[in-house]
Amino acid sequence: MYSNEHTLQDLLKKAYRRLDMEESATELEVKDVYEKVVGDLISRLTWKVSFKNGILALSIASPGLRQELWYRRESLVARINDILGRQAVKKIVFYETDGLGKR
Repeated sequence: MYSNEHTLQDLLKKAYRRLDMEESATELEVKDVYEKVVGDLISRLTWKVSFKNGILALSIASPGLRQELWYRRESLVARINDILGRQAVKKIVFYETDGLGKR
């Protein structure tokens, strides 16, 4: 049996590439890989993820978790880029939040 299943994200990536919107396609890929690298729990505690010009910006629910991820940011960059197969992410920065997920 032949299966031609694609996720909406996969289809959007292809469409962005065809429309010369490579940065948007890369943003979707980086966000997806970030979630896979950190796992479900940390992903749920990440309130905002944005990616532009090689910078992955995160808003983390817990100050302690944010600090732990800050210490691990270089290894996270390396793992994300390794999975992507290219050097898309240059660095990770963290949004300051008010504890309610708002900047």
